[in-house]
Amino acid sequence: MNSEKKEKVLVLVTAQKNALRLIDYGFSMSLANDGELHILHVQKGNSVFDGLDTLKRLQELIDYGSRLGACIHVQCDNDVAGYVGQFVEKEKITRVILGEGPTTKQDKALGEWDRIIDIIPEEVMLHVVVREETKLQRMIV
Repeated sequence: MNSEKKEKVLVLVTAQKNALRLIDYGFSMSLANDGELHILHVQKGNSVFDGLDTLKRLQELIDYGSRLGACIHVQCDNDVAGYVGQFVEKEKITRVILGEGPTTKQDKALGEWDRIIDIIPEEVMLHVVVREETKLQRMIV
């Protein structure tokens, strides 16, 4: 019997088009490690119905992830970071992938992003995917 722990890759997404990049990264990671791919969107509050655009984007992410064979999870909760922490523990996630945090201190999402980072257990490998480089950033390197 194989005593190795099965890789369980979790991609945390928001209802934004750039989440497709995160899903692609997670899919590659799960393939490379013969693991399971999970995609989680946690909407703050008690409803995902906060606008037609959000629903449309979420549906695109769900469809895309499903085509890749991922387990899709959508949840509403007032404590987004707390829910993520519980999910990681309950599902025995071994890797968490999320996008780079907000860049301005005025962005209220920064506090939530920091809390998510803090709540991920140390034994879980954390992958933060940076935003796509701009032309200027490529010229500087």
